Amino acid sequence: MNTRIVVIGGSAAGPKAASKARRMDENAEITIIQKASDLSMASCGYPYYIGGFFDDRDQLLCSPAGVVRDSKFFWNAKKIETKVRCEVQSIDRKKKIVNYINLDNGKINNS
Repeated sequence: MNTRIVVIGGSAAGPKAASKARRMDENAEITIIQKASDLSMASCGYPYYIGGFFDDRDQLLCSPAGVVRDSKFFWNAKKIETKVRCEVQSIDRKKKIVNYINLDNGKINNS
């Protein structure tokens, strides 16, 4: 049975933790659950974006190679599943289940 890892939060630290987990265990089932629609957002770059140093907001989401870090990127590059626009409702540590709601359709799921 593969190790299952659920990372809650997909801004900056969450994807870093998920990527580190992938490097530690290439067979783990890793899922990131993110409330917002963006993944791996470089929030520290917002002052530069607002200040006019660049005008493409997607640059805040790009890898150094210019690839947008979206759900497809995380799956193709790292085999990490992502659930965006999903909000965690509860964590059952004994059963090892994370319950979350899809904010687009209201459906309750678990991972």
